[in-house]
Amino acid sequence: MGKVFLLTHWLPDALIEAVEIEPEWCRQHPRTTLGDALHLPWPDGAFNAICTSPTYSNRMRDTLIDGYKRLTYTAMLRRKLHPDNSGAMGGQAYKDFHRLAWREARRVLCADGVMVLNCKDYFENFQRVHVTDWHIECLHSLGFRLIQHEKVDVPSMRYGQNNELRMTYESVLLFEKEDPPV
Repeated sequence: MGKVFLLTHWLPDALIEAVEIEPEWCRQHPRTTLGDALHLPWPDGAFNAICTSPTYSNRMRDTLIDGYKRLTYTAMLRRKLHPDNSGAMGGQAYKDFHRLAWREARRVLCADGVMVLNCKDYFENFQRVHVTDWHIECLHSLGFRLIQHEKVDVPSMRYGQNNELRMTYESVLLFEKEDPPV
């Protein structure tokens, strides 16, 4: 929450904006706008670059609130998520949401803009869910071209059912907006 503003260390002249749908997380940084990724408050072509990390569709989406310590979006807030928060979505609802969110991101990105996406595959019922490939294919279908794919080692949490199968890396993807879209 608000960590995107750490980029000012490398980009001191950049004007960084952020949007967050949950008020508690929006308040983590004074330059974060309370808003919805499906209806961004900026005009067409407002940004040269977008840097984002979509919610994970893994067990972080569980909505159970009880006396146990849980590492989920709902448990962190101790309440239900906003209906337009993809943090509780999985399957087709997750895909539908992100297709709309990526269209909206494309709208606010200038003609020669770039988009950086940080995401991670996960395991469910001992099967790998290829979230990264889905985001790449979705963004390509919306007129983005993948320029670079870096794999960044991460320790991952080792709890629960698929604890030995956790991915050891996150993907950082760099896309270029193609105009007109393919």
